[in-house]
Amino acid sequence: MLNPSRADMGLSLLLEQTARSIYDKRGPTDIHPGQWSALRYFARANRKARTVAGLATFLGVTRGPASRAANSLVKQDFLQSEINPQDGRSPLFTVTEKGRDALKHDPIIRLARAISDLKRDQRSDLAESLEQLYSSLNG
Repeated sequence: MLNPSRADMGLSLLLEQTARSIYDKRGPTDIHPGQWSALRYFARANRKARTVAGLATFLGVTRGPASRAANSLVKQDFLQSEINPQDGRSPLFTVTEKGRDALKHDPIIRLARAISDLKRDQRSDLAESLEQLYSSLNG
């Protein structure tokens, strides 16, 4: 299909706006969407993967933006950087107490609650549709 229908464009814009609405706070001292993704990643990643390279792979970006996100979180005291005994050039990142406290108020929780309010078949349809969209965009 060369040109998507008007309805498909409208649905695409609605999906984009829905994703943007997760992050209602956008002040200069607030955690930005990419930084939230980085903070979530470091909170879940195993020790070996808590590097800029691991974050870059997870986010699907180059090391430059991943490094800026990680270093910004370090400056804000959400992450701590330590020497990597396996590779001295690539620090390991650990979520600080401030970072763990921030994750308790992660804006993605709002979306998870909204999804949990959907009926079971709606959640199943949403999951299937999003998996197919993700696959189409990244396949």
